Amino acid sequence: MRNIVNFLLVLLMIAACGSQTNDPIILNIQLDEAISGETINLLKATEQGLLIIDSAKLIDGKAHFLVSATQTDFYRLDLFSRKAINLILGKEDQEVSVITSIGGLKPVLIEGSRETLLIMSMDSTSLKRQSDTQLLNQEAIQARSAGDIATLNAIIQQFNYLNQRHENNLMELIKMAAPSLAGIYGMNYIDLENNFIFADSIASIYQEMLPGHILSRDLLSKVNALRSLSPGVEAPEIALPDVDGNVFALSSLKGKYVLIDFWAAWCGPCRKENPNVVKLYQKYRNENFEILGVSLDRTKQAWLKAIADDGLQWKHVSDLKYFNSAAADAYQITAIPQTFLIDPQGKILIKGLRGPTLEAKLKELFNY
Repeated sequence: MRNIVNFLLVLLMIAACGSQTNDPIILNIQLDEAISGETINLLKATEQGLLIIDSAKLIDGKAHFLVSATQTDFYRLDLFSRKAINLILGKEDQEVSVITSIGGLKPVLIEGSRETLLIMSMDSTSLKRQSDTQLLNQEAIQARSAGDIATLNAIIQQFNYLNQRHENNLMELIKMAAPSLAGIYGMNYIDLENNFIFADSIASIYQEMLPGHILSRDLLSKVNALRSLSPGVEAPEIALPDVDGNVFALSSLKGKYVLIDFWAAWCGPCRKENPNVVKLYQKYRNENFEILGVSLDRTKQAWLKAIADDGLQWKHVSDLKYFNSAAADAYQITAIPQTFLIDPQGKILIKGLRGPTLEAKLKELFNY
């Protein structure tokens, strides 16, 4: 990783010393396959989202664009809906070449765009993290099923170490890239809630250096929206009907560690995770620990049946309003399962714990 960072630093220094031009950027596309007649679309990030700004026909696997860039912007090549390639192009770029293939796993080669090289490094780091953690998650599931606690604990430690190492590598790349758009691109790979101090510091850089750019404004908006849900702040109140129709408040659990579990009977991944949560609840329920299940179901019948079928013995609430739930709005829930761990003072500790990461955190809190 150090070699990659050093290499990218050299690229940034070279680009900073290069001359700038107002001439259009020549964007060359070359496929390994000699395909003709298919259309490649060039899209650009705008206030309305990614919009097609130009198209070109492939002739013997080659196509060309002339891109007028008055500022650095985010672009995407759509290769006839079979492959997408992200680019960042700016006034300092003169000729950019993209060499790729449609079939196989051959990596994309980019020449002439320093910021695109940066985002490719971020993509590579993120993919490596996904590969590592998915493999360890499968190993953890097997160890848990076999009752091999020693192996499970070792896997959890390795999982946490690798995940943090990859996260740190990404944050180093982002810091090096700021205030270029590549830094904003990399922020999509960072858990903003659990790295809020870092995210806030990066957003401040872009607020100062690129205040008017659409991607800067988007990052600032995300960070500002998360201030109410960042670690260390008071958890928003939840006061919804329980299974008996009586209003139950999250604040009534103050003094305990509380896992807020957003789920639903219709949510396959939620139901798959439930046996793990049941096991952890049985282990720590006599400690200073409680779970509050917040269902995004639409019908009470489905909600109650799932509670019974999965053996969920903790407290449950729901207003049966799907993602329009007041609790989902307060916690900015756009997908489930989702969890928030709250400390005894009612403040948010961490978000998004599941499987091995949830198990590791509870083990850390309760020392077994």
